[in-house]
Amino acid sequence: MNKKTIWIMMALITITACTDQGYPDDEHFLPWRIGAAISYEFPAMIFEAYGTNEKEDWTSVMLPFTGNLARPSRLNLDNIRHYTYPEYDGYVLPLSGAINFTPNQLGLGTKSLPDNLYIYWQVRNSLVEYVTVVSITTQIKSAMTKKYIYQKGMFKGQSCYQTDFIFGLLPDGRAKLWLKGCDYYTYIGEYQPTKSIPPENPKLAKNKPIPWDKVNQIWVNEYYQLQNLEDVVPHENK
Repeated sequence: MNKKTIWIMMALITITACTDQGYPDDEHFLPWRIGAAISYEFPAMIFEAYGTNEKEDWTSVMLPFTGNLARPSRLNLDNIRHYTYPEYDGYVLPLSGAINFTPNQLGLGTKSLPDNLYIYWQVRNSLVEYVTVVSITTQIKSAMTKKYIYQKGMFKGQSCYQTDFIFGLLPDGRAKLWLKGCDYYTYIGEYQPTKSIPPENPKLAKNKPIPWDKVNQIWVNEYYQLQNLEDVVPHENK
């Protein structure tokens, strides 16, 4: 085998690798993360969150979520009002990077997109534990690999992508899901818990009435734009 043939084969392998990796060959495409948006009055705790990829046979775990209730902004209503709005009543789900807890993957992280997400979490007031499993469809992956260009701020003109998964955790075990990035929140949908584990001692549970007209609402900073998955990737292209 001559040098020219070897060079051609190496070039083909490189091109194939770039094609098969499933994400843009762009330094601004960051490793994906899993975060949470939680209301003040109905806090929840994520014990574990990770993504899996069947083809590449890996599981990538997020750094511990132990701080998502310990942060001052999570426990102090005045801080939350400072980062949202003065009349915040503690019920609405705040979509704010200053409040939401979004850890990185363990280690350097992978840019390859997961096929499934798993989160294990608990509603503190009721002590019910939930497991939520979300399939990351081709449509969602297409939205994550769509290139945006920052239109304002210090990164104006720079490419970016929506690689943060943000779960909005509701007190009855349902979970809303958004993609975040590039000054956008893209709503994916709402998911019922895959599994519910009741408390061992129900008498310890502190259930309280849920004002759904407030709890099922969100707040987002005017700096961000809201959109739906269908707006980004039409259904017929998923």
